[in-house]
Amino acid sequence: MTLLTRATTDLIARTEAVPTAAWSNDTPCGITVQEVVDHVVAGNIFATRLLAGASASEATADLDTPPTDRLEALRTTCAAQLESFAHADRSRLLHHPSRDIDYPTFVRFRLGELVIHGWDLTVGAGLSTALDPTLAEGLWTLVEPHLEEMRAMGTYGTSTNTGTTLEARLLDAYGRA
Repeated sequence: MTLLTRATTDLIARTEAVPTAAWSNDTPCGITVQEVVDHVVAGNIFATRLLAGASASEATADLDTPPTDRLEALRTTCAAQLESFAHADRSRLLHHPSRDIDYPTFVRFRLGELVIHGWDLTVGAGLSTALDPTLAEGLWTLVEPHLEEMRAMGTYGTSTNTGTTLEARLLDAYGRA
């Protein structure tokens, strides 16, 4: 939970720093800064539903409408996601669209979303892209044992670049190298 809380705070701070003119800029993940925020908001809603016991189809229903106030929606859904993780039944299997997963796997998925999409939006906005070293190290610790599984899913990086820094290896694992 400490890493999720830290990643949430980091993402919100990065989003608050985005200049108005940069919201329509492209990001490394192929969508605009504003669409990255919309994606994270939808992911937070999805996570809250899934942690409450929803099926994959129930958790993904009606997530296509972008919020009117993106920053407020991000703050609100991030808080709800943290609350949901804090009170979730950690022994329950979660019915993620990719497959049934356990609580620690879902923490890894959501932590990656917050950290990597935070990086994406700061690249798109032309802001400092340096990752919080504690977040980078914590996420890498969770991700490294699952690199081959992540690559097999086809939604992550396929390079085997070992990078010179932990941040470079982490970004490479998520296809951002």
